[in-house]
Order: sequence, then C-alpha cells, then structure tokens
Amino acid sequence: MDELNIGELAAQERKEYFRTWRAANKEKTAKHRRNYWERRALTKLHAAQIGEIKSGVTNADNGKR
Repeated sequence: MDELNIGELAAQERKEYFRTWRAANKEKTAKHRRNYWERRALTKLHAAQIGEIKSGVTNADNGKR
C-alpha cells in the first residue's frame, strides 16, 4: 500500500472513532466545550486587565517626570 493511502485510512479510522466517542459521551463533550470558552473569556479579560495596569503605570510615570 502507498504511504499516503495508509495515512488517509488512519485519519478515517481516527475520525470515526472520535465521532462515535463524542456521540456516546455528549455530556463530557459539552462540558469540555463550555470549559474551553470560559478559559478563552478569562484569558481575554486577564489580558485586558494587564493592559490597563500597564497603561496606568506608564501614565503615572509620565506624570511624575
């Protein structure tokens, strides 16, 4: 068999396995999805807060000089 065909077959098997697993574990899949988006939101919020803190420190330093 060609190496490309083996790779394609492996990918198809993997996709089928995960499709079946997700269908059998809907609660776990939904929980994972919720956690993912919550982490993304927290990361964005944290980055915004860090940006405010950095800009606040920069503005305070500029005002003292």
